[in-house]
Amino acid sequence: GAAIGTSHMFNIFLTILFTFIIFSIGFFIRYIIDPVGINNKFDIGLRKDVALAYRTQKFVELNKIQPNTIILGGSRVHYLNTKDIEKYTQDKVYNLGLQFGTLEEQYYFLKHSLENFSINNVLIGLNFYTFDENLKENSSDFNKAIFEKGFNTFYQIKHYLEIPLFKYLKYVIPNNDRNLFYENGAITLYHQEQVIKNNDKSYMWESNLEHYRKTYQNYNVIGNSNLEYYKKIVELCKEYNINLKVFTTAVHSSQLKLIEETNTLDLFDIWKNEIASIFPFWDFMTENSVTSNEDNYIDSSHIKQEFGYLYFAKIFEDFDIEIPEDFGIFIE
Repeated sequence: GAAIGTSHMFNIFLTILFTFIIFSIGFFIRYIIDPVGINNKFDIGLRKDVALAYRTQKFVELNKIQPNTIILGGSRVHYLNTKDIEKYTQDKVYNLGLQFGTLEEQYYFLKHSLENFSINNVLIGLNFYTFDENLKENSSDFNKAIFEKGFNTFYQIKHYLEIPLFKYLKYVIPNNDRNLFYENGAITLYHQEQVIKNNDKSYMWESNLEHYRKTYQNYNVIGNSNLEYYKKIVELCKEYNINLKVFTTAVHSSQLKLIEETNTLDLFDIWKNEIASIFPFWDFMTENSVTSNEDNYIDSSHIKQEFGYLYFAKIFEDFDIEIPEDFGIFIE
């Protein structure tokens, strides 16, 4: 009986050991492939797909770069070139724009940056839709605990195990483009060109408008927790004596017409009044000669990167650059 018991225990031990070895090999393969580019220890010739874990990748890269200027916002900010800002700040700039970024996420990234780096300037690109109390869950890899505990061993293991490896390989191997897709947190001009080239413009335009039509039809800005996060963002900047610049992102005029069509114009005005009461801002979300020109846009929501410099020339009052007079109104 004792021999059978010992043999049984040995079999259990072997099973556990074998499982652990298989798990370790699987984890090590994922670590070497490093689909998102978290550790960048090995180059096996495959492009990193940052989009699989934007938040985690940006947290790791942010801590590596340790910038002096950050720009916060959603995907509209994500397309802006940090060199257009460096021109005025003369320091290290990092783009913290996040696809479907929420104000909660922006608050935690800002707080971490202010507590850990020597930040001089903060720029915030505000989007109307992110203040919606009915904003849908963005299903992102955002993890508040990382800001508290750091990207420790547990979270690293979790990251590598959760990454959809086969989905990544299935996409990247046949589309292995080694050009630079992201730089200093920003989407590169090359990436933007690929987006434009690989999509049917009219379809992209219409589907983008349809997405926002649904958003504006259900919009609710009253008694808003997102507004509270924005207040906390501004308070943090004041507490750290930061040079803060705020602007609304210049959507195409078809988006503004959509706000009218969905009877959301009153809420749009309330929103602008609310944010003005918190901090002065440059308003580019208006009908003007830039926003009425479809050629300036990727779709109805995103201005092309090559026109991003207009924001910063206006915000930093660069009179050497020709800016359309009707582009940007300062509201205080």
